[in-house]
Amino acid sequence: MAGHVSLKKLIMKTGDLPSMPFVATKVMQIVSDSNSTVNELQAVIQDDQALASRILKIANSALYARSRQITTVTDAIVMLGFNNIRSLAVASATRNLYLKRGKVLGLKDKLLWEHSVGAAVAGRIISQHTSPKYADEAFLWGLLHDIGKLVILQKLPDEFDQIVQAVYNNGVSFIEAEKEVLDFTHAEVGALIIRKWKLSERFEKAILNHHNVNEADEPVDIWVRYIDMANKLCKKLGFGFVKQEDADFSEDPTALALGITPEKMDVIITVAQQMIREEMELFS
Repeated sequence: MAGHVSLKKLIMKTGDLPSMPFVATKVMQIVSDSNSTVNELQAVIQDDQALASRILKIANSALYARSRQITTVTDAIVMLGFNNIRSLAVASATRNLYLKRGKVLGLKDKLLWEHSVGAAVAGRIISQHTSPKYADEAFLWGLLHDIGKLVILQKLPDEFDQIVQAVYNNGVSFIEAEKEVLDFTHAEVGALIIRKWKLSERFEKAILNHHNVNEADEPVDIWVRYIDMANKLCKKLGFGFVKQEDADFSEDPTALALGITPEKMDVIITVAQQMIREEMELFS
C-alpha cells in the first residue's frame, strides 16, 4: 500500500482503529456459525433494544417489500435471513461510530453517513436488478466503503478539512487530495478496518481498490464493481460531499460490466431516488 508507513504512524499516534461494537461482533459470530439457531441470534439482538427496534423498522420498510408486517425480532430473522440481519446489525453499529463525538451528527459526519446509507441502499437496488444473490452483501459493501473517511475525520479533523477544501476549490478527487495532504487514502484506512473487523479478505481488497476499478491490470472483482456503481449513483443523486448530478452512465465501464443497459439504469435511478430518501429516515 502506498504511504503504508505513514498510515502506521497515524494509528500509533492517534490510537487504534475502531473496534466493531460487541453486539455486532456477536451477531457476526452467530451468522458465520452454520450450527447457530434463530433463538441464539434473537437472544443477542434482544439484549440491544435500539438494535432490535431498528431491525424491525427496516425490515418493514419498502427496501425489503415484505408481504406482511414483521412484528418480532424472530419474525425478522426468519423472513430476512441471517445475512440480512448481519448487515443491519453492522449498520446500527456503524451509525454509533458516527455518533462518537456527540448525540447529534455534525455536518461533515452527516454528509458521510448519508452517503454511506445511500450507497448501501443503492448497492442493494443495483444488485436486485442485476444479480439478486449479491443483494445482502451489496448493502454492506456500500455501507462500509467510505468508513476510512470517518476515521480520518475523527482522528485528523484539520487535515480532513484541508482535503475537503482541496476537493471543492481545486476540483481534485478525494483520493488525490488525501494523497497530497496525508500520503495515504481513506481506501487504505477502510481496508485495515475491514481486516480488524474480520469481515473477509475479499471485502478488504474490495474496499482497498474501490477507486481503482477502471485502472486495475487484472480482472476486477465483482464486489469492487458494485461498490463503484453504488458510489457513482449516490453522487448523481446528491448524497455526500461530492455531487455529480449530470453523470451519464450510458458508456460507463462499470455499468457495462454489470450488464446495466441505459433502460435498466433509468429504472435503477428512479427506484433509488425514492427509496434512499425513505430509508435515510430509518437510519437516522
